[in-house]
Amino acid sequence: SSSGPLRWQVRCPSFFGSLSVKMGACESSCQSGSAEVVERATPRAPHAPAVPSVADAPEVQTIRAVDDLEHLSTDVFDFAKLQARVPRAVYTRFREALATGAPTSEEDQKAIAGCLFAWARERGAVSFAHWFFPSRGGGGAYGGMVGALKMDTMIDLDWSSAEPTKPFKPILPHERLFAGETDGSSFPNGGLRATHTAAAFTTWDRSSPPFVLDRILRIPCAFVTHLGAAIDDKVPLLRSNDALNRQGLRVLKNIGIAVDAKAIHSFLGWEQEFFVIKAELYRKRPDLLNCGRTLV
Repeated sequence: SSSGPLRWQVRCPSFFGSLSVKMGACESSCQSGSAEVVERATPRAPHAPAVPSVADAPEVQTIRAVDDLEHLSTDVFDFAKLQARVPRAVYTRFREALATGAPTSEEDQKAIAGCLFAWARERGAVSFAHWFFPSRGGGGAYGGMVGALKMDTMIDLDWSSAEPTKPFKPILPHERLFAGETDGSSFPNGGLRATHTAAAFTTWDRSSPPFVLDRILRIPCAFVTHLGAAIDDKVPLLRSNDALNRQGLRVLKNIGIAVDAKAIHSFLGWEQEFFVIKAELYRKRPDLLNCGRTLV
């Protein structure tokens, strides 16, 4: 051991504990079982560490940072994606229904549900949910702070099977894509309702595209009671848009501008401001005198 550290080969036939080898003092011990020195190797002189060469250096890979702006709307099923995945006639009828308010036919519902299911599965979705915004009645939260989801899985019974116990199959049922039902009595509704009218219904707002988030296909919906009363924050906005559309088309026809228009779309909210003006200026304004407000 005086000429340098030794290398020992130690065999422990019944070793179950810890083995320690002290190379400098040539000692070995085994807490359990017997240790036997079977070979003593010649001393090895210490050597300088090898200097790595350029060829031994690992390959450096350049990782490009992900730019979120390059992936805008990739998980949103917008009109462009719908147009690319359904027959032209189906897409045309869908857009016309948005303008006129007509319902989507059952055949078109099946075509749209099928392509939407395939698109969502490509993005890893395993569930779908009707996404709505129930009124909370003074809870202090507004809009997206109180969003609710009516969850469902992308499976259904295979009713075409002849087996008494129907197997499951992955699918997005068209009837559950366009409409759903939940317990409306759990939300503020303006008063008591009879048991047979306690249900509430969700329906896909076709002007809002579905999207995938957290492996869930989320479908923006309106939320109404059994008798059609609004108990969410979206239905009043949709009905306001309908009123603007209806009366706006009347105005256009009466003034002879865009008389062939089929719909008016609102892209901003109406803003109301109040001003204090002098009495003599007020009396010069027919709109203020007759309506109490500014008319444009």
